[in-house]
Amino acid sequence: MVAIAPDLSQAFAQLLAARRSTRRLRSGPLPQGLCDALVAASRMVPSAFDSQPWQVVMLHERNTAFWDTVEEAIAARLVGERRERYLRRAANFREGVLTLLVFEDLSRSGPRDALSEAEAGDQTSQSLGMLQLALWLTLSSSGLAASLQHWHAFLEDAALAFCGLPPEGYRLVALMPVGYEAESPSERAAGPSRVAFERFVS
Repeated sequence: MVAIAPDLSQAFAQLLAARRSTRRLRSGPLPQGLCDALVAASRMVPSAFDSQPWQVVMLHERNTAFWDTVEEAIAARLVGERRERYLRRAANFREGVLTLLVFEDLSRSGPRDALSEAEAGDQTSQSLGMLQLALWLTLSSSGLAASLQHWHAFLEDAALAFCGLPPEGYRLVALMPVGYEAESPSERAAGPSRVAFERFVS
């Protein structure tokens, strides 16, 4: 095991503290080397049996067209105040630089080694969660802001079709609109710690 230098540990803590969920984005340049950094980060994410049960699609040149599709899905499938709220949110996201779509690759996430469906599902969910954080921190380290949205209930089929992925093979997990901050994100609430440590007394 490689020991982590104190300055790297401090930098990681600062990166975690700097991460915010930004709901209003603006456009700007795509940072050089970002694509390679995202690929490298995804390869380092732990997953059971090293299955990497995901497919990540980065939309840059077609980003505006994708948000056209998102707005069409919202207008067609949501109603009332909820529809208006989501349309406002989409309008704030579409001005960003790119969008990351995170899909579960069902061919890689099924049970193996005598695991049950539930056990395999738990392992996949844990890996996908770590993947999303790894991507988000990579974006933050590049000076970009992001948000994590779980809109699969009304967007999954449209997102799969837009990306050319078969619905029998993939499931939409999350989308991450990415750009530069067009608002000051709210301060993170300082709630009670949910981590308990055992203390041994000699």
